[in-house]
Amino acid sequence: MRLALWRAVPTCSERSRLGLLHNEAPDSSRSALDGWVQVVRRDFQQAHVDCAASRRITATEHALRKDPVMSRVRIAVVFAAVVLQFAASRPSIAADSGSYRFVDNWTTFPEGMTAWSSATGVDIDAKGNIYVFHRNPAMPIMAFDKDGRFLRAWGQNMFKTTHFLRTDRAGHVWVTDRGDHQVFEFSADGKLLMTLGRKGVAGDNESRDAFNGVADLVIAKNGDIFIADGESTNTRVVKYSKDGKFVTWWGGKGTEPGKFDEPHSIAIDAQGRLYVGDRRNKRVQVFDQRGQFITQWTNLGTPWGVFVKGDRLYVVDGTESNCLYIASIKDGAVIERIDGLKNPTAVTVDEKGAIYIAEVNGANVRKLVKAK
Repeated sequence: MRLALWRAVPTCSERSRLGLLHNEAPDSSRSALDGWVQVVRRDFQQAHVDCAASRRITATEHALRKDPVMSRVRIAVVFAAVVLQFAASRPSIAADSGSYRFVDNWTTFPEGMTAWSSATGVDIDAKGNIYVFHRNPAMPIMAFDKDGRFLRAWGQNMFKTTHFLRTDRAGHVWVTDRGDHQVFEFSADGKLLMTLGRKGVAGDNESRDAFNGVADLVIAKNGDIFIADGESTNTRVVKYSKDGKFVTWWGGKGTEPGKFDEPHSIAIDAQGRLYVGDRRNKRVQVFDQRGQFITQWTNLGTPWGVFVKGDRLYVVDGTESNCLYIASIKDGAVIERIDGLKNPTAVTVDEKGAIYIAEVNGANVRKLVKAK
């Protein structure tokens, strides 16, 4: 980690900034802060000598040096700046965040299956059943009960490139086929209910009935469908009514707010706000359901998958960090970071707080629970 701190009170007439660079922050925040304060004091003293030698001491600095009370105020301001910079550069750990442990072998596979294929989607329905979408042509959609016991599978040889999976309030299962540019809605027992997109037909950003590299989707309380159409040349979020009628789209390629460069994932909170993992722009953008930009956060790595539970935003980074970020939906501040993953692409959380993560290149579905 690299920390840059600039002097709170300039000492020279051109107000040149005094920089402190710390390349490796110690694990202990207390010892780190103590050390930085000593460096600040030493460098302030050296700055006084340097400025005096060049006869560029300002009237403000001269007054501060003569007044011991003001000197203490200056040091207090600098110390506060150190604390604020340190807090901003490190994830804040909430008192109730705890820590997590991995749970191995949480599933019972059906006969003839011994391991996952590349897992790309995972979600949980209102009953606690876990659904997994993975690149196994024989059993691409698999359902397990809350204890990990296998229930059923469907979709044999139906998909070209499996991608994300979501469940809705009705208990229906939705999946995206990135390769054939389609979205499918199923009942909980595997009956096909709706298809969006045309098989094998790649649309553009203006298309109403076609996608290109369709990635992810979420369903609002009223049944409206929001689709992240972005793992190819399209760069948009598309809105449909609950019966599959096109409503609108927003986005387009770019780096400014409201634009995308690979909108790879999407989530929704209890207030209906939409969180879009803008992967190549390395940010999460927040919108209302009309597509109006609200805010964005750039401190959550490269977002492959996003999910909201309560007041927490869960973001998996499958590129550089191979980790899970748990953040606040209020301001995007990181609460906890969990490492040890292998190309995580999707994440979900059950009612007890257990986390499930699909690993595409790790060919696994990981389960984490809070450590006691």
